[in-house]
Amino acid sequence: MTSVVLDSSAVLAMVFGEPGGSDVRAAILSPNIEVSISAVNWCEVLTKLGQKTPIMTAGKLTAILPGVQVVPLGQTEAEQTASLGKACPSISLGDRAFLALANSLNAAAWTTDRMWAQLPGVAKVNMIR
Repeated sequence: MTSVVLDSSAVLAMVFGEPGGSDVRAAILSPNIEVSISAVNWCEVLTKLGQKTPIMTAGKLTAILPGVQVVPLGQTEAEQTASLGKACPSISLGDRAFLALANSLNAAAWTTDRMWAQLPGVAKVNMIR
């Protein structure tokens, strides 16, 4: 089974019908792909959606993302997130948590942010657009 970790930008691309969003939707609906998101990124998505559409709730987001596993930031991921902060101080906490989870799960990291593709040895980055 293939494992994918979604960045907030990938989820938002799907929700807002932006380029690459259909690839995210297809992965979520595929029985052969296990899709995860960091709890930190889940929070980012809920925050952004709440700003754009006040009726968005965690339950509604869960319905939009059926089967996506929200993974808590554990000690290992927290330590990797902190290490990324030292190596790449310009990267936000959410982005570092996303990359750390992808590393921890040995999963492909799906994002719209081209910056991650240029970071050496961080994760297997897949640009969705």
